[in-house]
Amino acid sequence: MKFALKLLVASLLAWFTALQAAEPEKPIVGAIRWDAWYGDKSMTPAVEASLGQPKYHYRLPWFARLEAGDKVTINGDSAAIMEQEIAYAAHAGLSYWAFLDYLDEAPGMSIGLKRYLAAKNKKGVRYCLVEEGDRLDKTGTQAWSGLIGHFRHPDYQTVLDGRPLLYVFNKTQKLGKTEWDELKRQTLAAGLKAPYLVLMGWEAEKDRDALGFDAVSEYACSGKGYTPDPVTYEKLTSYHVAEALWGKWQRERSPCVTFATAGWDTRPRQERPPFWCSWIKEATPDPTPAAQQKPLLDATTATPDQIAEHIRAAIEWTRAHRDLNPANAIIIYAWNEHDEGGWLQPTLRTDGKPDDSRIQALRRVLVAPGAGADTSKP
Repeated sequence: MKFALKLLVASLLAWFTALQAAEPEKPIVGAIRWDAWYGDKSMTPAVEASLGQPKYHYRLPWFARLEAGDKVTINGDSAAIMEQEIAYAAHAGLSYWAFLDYLDEAPGMSIGLKRYLAAKNKKGVRYCLVEEGDRLDKTGTQAWSGLIGHFRHPDYQTVLDGRPLLYVFNKTQKLGKTEWDELKRQTLAAGLKAPYLVLMGWEAEKDRDALGFDAVSEYACSGKGYTPDPVTYEKLTSYHVAEALWGKWQRERSPCVTFATAGWDTRPRQERPPFWCSWIKEATPDPTPAAQQKPLLDATTATPDQIAEHIRAAIEWTRAHRDLNPANAIIIYAWNEHDEGGWLQPTLRTDGKPDDSRIQALRRVLVAPGAGADTSKP
């Protein structure tokens, strides 16, 4: 009897081990953070203006405050708000945030990163950086020591058994392969593994090898670019992402980090352009009085279920193309690009409470596939 029981236990253990081995490794899924929402005196007033019209209030970050007419106040600069953001991201099942790094050029845009780093409990949500090529060209290799300092952080996201994950948006013009090889050399000399370098941007494939990068990805996918007539979310994901990006990488056998998107809709910026959008030559203001405006929700705005299905497709594509994505990583545009049209972060409901429907939808894909919404507080 004892022998039969031992045999049964051994068989069950072998079956469970085989089942685990057969299951594909879960991808790490991250989202880009663009932190203009933290009270910076230069940037925040511009996004407050872009989203001030009542028809765009449904896009406001959950910690925004409505004022009279078309005036809003946005300031997420507090430890409590960052702790809640981390809780939302963990609840959704995100593995990491990719913070757009402004180095020393715009300190106000680093408030979010500083708040994150100061948080005592990050609930398993890690971080990495997105550098911009032109900013690195201005700073030069002096930036390497700061990057390596981040690579050392215990919460920095790594891939492939310990390689620090670093995204670069648009290629560097002055810093070439020699300089990027120096970053690798210095990182190895610091006792770390070489960084996994991912080039974001248009035609990144042809520049990847020239710079000695490991893979390509995207920061955002726009369909038609900055326009008052954006494409629908369905077309954005089914064609501009699934065919024009994933299909291209598959055809060209390009090493990549899978890109996914929560949307693209720049109409708030078209109507009230922020000062950095110099390419918008002519504003297209809406003359409708604030009191008469209704939420501008149409097929361009993704539903939570649409986002969930798109992320599910990104996971399936990643699993099917591990030869192209050895890092087993996904990057989503974006956590908080509210005024540009891509966000996962909860927004402000009309009753003043957070709308976390996108978080709950993402959770059903990343944490408990097939399960219903978890109504417990993150």
